[in-house]
Amino acid sequence: MALSPDLLVAQRTRLNRAWPTMVCLSLALMSGCDRLGKPTEADRPVPPRDVLEFAALYKTNCAGCHGAKGDVGPAPPLKDALFRAIIPEKELARVITSGRAGTSMPAFAAENGGALTPNQIQVLVWEIKGITYKVVKDDAGDARTVRVVRDPAGASPKWGPVQAAPKATPPYLASEPTSIPNSAKCEQTRKTVFARACGDCHGDRGQGGSYGAINDRAFLALISDQALRRLIVTGRSDLEMPNYAGADGRSDNFKPLTSSNVDDLVELLRFWRQGGVAGGESEVRADQ
Repeated sequence: MALSPDLLVAQRTRLNRAWPTMVCLSLALMSGCDRLGKPTEADRPVPPRDVLEFAALYKTNCAGCHGAKGDVGPAPPLKDALFRAIIPEKELARVITSGRAGTSMPAFAAENGGALTPNQIQVLVWEIKGITYKVVKDDAGDARTVRVVRDPAGASPKWGPVQAAPKATPPYLASEPTSIPNSAKCEQTRKTVFARACGDCHGDRGQGGSYGAINDRAFLALISDQALRRLIVTGRSDLEMPNYAGADGRSDNFKPLTSSNVDDLVELLRFWRQGGVAGGESEVRADQ
């Protein structure tokens, strides 16, 4: 039975409209694409616990306090060259894992209520310390083990390598447990070490000068002794606070602070935190 001319025209019209789609599907199949609707491995979402990219980990967990680039923020800079050089690797891992008591630095390890795995903490530690590493994925049957291992040939840390600190730099950690503040010793420290290192900016009794008060019990209650030591040694470049050797804002005859000087300053600040009044009852504290 022959088709009518009208049906033939209709069939040709349908074929003319369909052939571009058929050609595209053929090309897609020839190029090796997966079936429509089936995601590739790269399309699959990565669970938060499996993220090992430093930029993503830092942005999610650190940037809010230490700044998007690690150099400015409400908390001290992590990208500070001197800090990166002197903080021991184990201490950095401990602080990220367990937080810092007496401050707003929380524990980030999942075992301590945070969200980070040991691998993720290792990535943060080695990136901040400028240590090259690589991520190794071991497949055993259906299981996959991921390890973060130190590797001199690994990718360079995003913040670059760390230069050694000057030999005279006071250590990041105190050499021995701090003692109970002694009033007479703290008064002597205020008149000598504090006066030459801190007085020009913070006032001779810490009550405030060209910069803020540090003889403030509310402020001192929110910062630990170790955090105070860190700031005295490294300074805060983002707030124009010089480090232990910086001469900016200090007298022309200023000499770098020694580890003992740093110990004495921390003891003085702890004395003020506890309500001690160096210099007698006539001294005015910032919290009065």
